[in-house]
Amino acid sequence: MSQDLFAKLVDAVEASPDRVLTNSEAPRWIKKLSDEDATLMSQADVKEACIVTRQLRASMLQHEDTKLLCVSGLETDEFLPDAYDALELTPGLFALAVAELKLVPKASATEIFDAIEGSFQGEDGYEGHDLEDIAKLFPDVSIFQLNERAVSSGSIWRSLGVLLSVFYGQGPIELNEETLECLKDLYESGSDYVPFKNIVQGHLAMSWSGFFLELYRAIEQLYSVPKLVKLTDRWASSKPFYELAELLEHQLGWRPKEEDALRELMESCDASLLDMLANELCPDAEVKSKSVARAIYKQRNSLVHFRSALPEQDYSTPQWNKRISLMIKLVSKLYEKHGENYMIPRP
Repeated sequence: MSQDLFAKLVDAVEASPDRVLTNSEAPRWIKKLSDEDATLMSQADVKEACIVTRQLRASMLQHEDTKLLCVSGLETDEFLPDAYDALELTPGLFALAVAELKLVPKASATEIFDAIEGSFQGEDGYEGHDLEDIAKLFPDVSIFQLNERAVSSGSIWRSLGVLLSVFYGQGPIELNEETLECLKDLYESGSDYVPFKNIVQGHLAMSWSGFFLELYRAIEQLYSVPKLVKLTDRWASSKPFYELAELLEHQLGWRPKEEDALRELMESCDASLLDMLANELCPDAEVKSKSVARAIYKQRNSLVHFRSALPEQDYSTPQWNKRISLMIKLVSKLYEKHGENYMIPRP
């Protein structure tokens, strides 16, 4: 890992016409902190890694009884959410982050040249580079120890989402505190079967419409559930619903009609949530499940299709926040009710 890390620095200098290293082949490394840190670098189990955006990247590591989240591209402070403890960056953790997050140097060729040209194996007194001298040449890396008893620590997308809900900062859209709290609740206590990758992608969307559509996609995954409940009541199968839905679509060309499927899902919602959705989306509704489904599907169509007959509505920031908060709550409730059936085989 140390060899690969310094190879990135050498390559960055050699790609520039302004500087030429006279010792590019010489071995270099970061000074060792401890045997424990070196062991972590060589033996840590990388559970997951994700490149979320060009800047935002994360990896989840397991080492003995410790679970760690490495994040680059997110500015945080000392007021961390529960279940997160900030750790100091070490040579081992830094090398793992550069390797697993595929980080490339951010410094200029001149800055890199000045940092490594005169320091290498064979130079009098060389014992390795100081961590801070090399870390500043790459994007910032933050390390968090996760409480493994926290539900969110089971998924890199959930763990990253919790941080995003707390440190959204100057994000692309103006999410208010209520919306961010709804997101935090979903990441921290939502069903394990929620497609959290979609939620994070929506959370970081450049537009309200992008966020709405990612939440809609999360709901859309469950569209086959009401029909499959009825089917398996009469034709038992131990397969999870997602496999049955895939079989029906591939073998028979069947998939549920979207608005009808959404209506059936709405009928399975608690009355209190249905009331909140109806009050916001269709306050004059007589049959709330039907009207809410129609309103959500109509908004989806106006965002997906670019036709004059389906104009995109211009909502205010407070209106968008209200709609997005309700959609987050809807995702949470639907997966709480149907997620396990959809994803897990039945006896």
